[in-house]
Amino acid sequence: MKVGYCCLYGLANAGKSTLLNAILGLKIEAVSPKAQTTRYNVQGIYTDDEAQIVFIDTPGLHKPHGKLGNILLEDAEDAKDSVDVLLYVVDASNRQIDENVIKKVNAFKGPVVLIYNKIDKVGFEEGQKRLEEYKKRLPQAETVEMSALNKVNVDQMISLIKTHLPEGDLLYPKDQLIDRPTRFVWAEMIREKCMLNLDEELPHAIHVEITHTEYDEKLQKQIIYADIIVEKDSEKAIVIGKQGKKLSLIRKHAEHSISNFMQEKVSLELYVKVVEDWRNDPRKLKEYGYEDK
Repeated sequence: MKVGYCCLYGLANAGKSTLLNAILGLKIEAVSPKAQTTRYNVQGIYTDDEAQIVFIDTPGLHKPHGKLGNILLEDAEDAKDSVDVLLYVVDASNRQIDENVIKKVNAFKGPVVLIYNKIDKVGFEEGQKRLEEYKKRLPQAETVEMSALNKVNVDQMISLIKTHLPEGDLLYPKDQLIDRPTRFVWAEMIREKCMLNLDEELPHAIHVEITHTEYDEKLQKQIIYADIIVEKDSEKAIVIGKQGKKLSLIRKHAEHSISNFMQEKVSLELYVKVVEDWRNDPRKLKEYGYEDK
C-alpha cells in the first residue's frame, strides 16, 4: 500500500479547493473566486485499493490582510515543507507567472507535480505556450494538464502521485474523507454562500461559528444554529441586507448545500454578530482555530 502526504500549493484562485473536492467526489471546502477563501490547512483523505493519499489544501498565496492573512501564509509554507509530494497548482488562464512562487517551488526537496489547471478556460495554442514557460522555470517538475471543475485528468494525477509515495500502513480509516468534524464542513458551506453573495472586501472579515444543533421531532429534521461574525456594524447591515433579504438568501443557499451533503433536510438559524477587529486579535484568532506561529 502506497501511503503519503501531498500539499496543494499555489496562488489564490488557482483552483486548489475545487481540485480537492473533485478528488474526494464530495464538496467539503468553500470555493469562490475571492482570495482567502481557504482559511485552514485542510486534510482531505483519498483511499483506493492501492494507496492512501492525504491531500493538504493550503490557503492561497496572496497579499495578506492583517494578522489573519499572515497566519494563512505561514500555514501554507509550513505545509509545503513537510510532505512527500508538492502539487503546484496554477491557473492556465492567468497570464502572470509569479517568479517568487516559482523560486519557492524549486526549493522543495522532493517530487514536484505542476498541476496546470483550468485548461478549459484558455485556447490550446495560448495554453501550451504558457505551459512551456512554466516547464522552463520548473525543469524537475512533472506536469498534469487538467480541469478540476470538470474533473478532467484527476485519475492521471492520482496515478502519478502514487509513483512517488513510499510503502506504509494506512494513516486513517478507509472510509474517512477529511480530518475535520462535520461542523467544519457546515461552517465552510455557510461561509462560501456569504462570499458568493456579498461584496468583494466584506468576506475577508467573515468567520462562521456553529454554536449548537438540535433535532426537531415534529419537523423531522436537524436545526443548525450558526453565528456569522463580522468586524463592524456596517458589515452586519450588509450581511443582513434590506429587510433581511441578503441573510435569507445566504440561508437558503447554505441549507441546500448542507442538505445535499448530509443527505437529509436541515434548517439553519443564522445570527450576525460583531466582533471588532477579530482578524487582528490574537485571543479571537486562537478561539476561532487560527494558530499564530
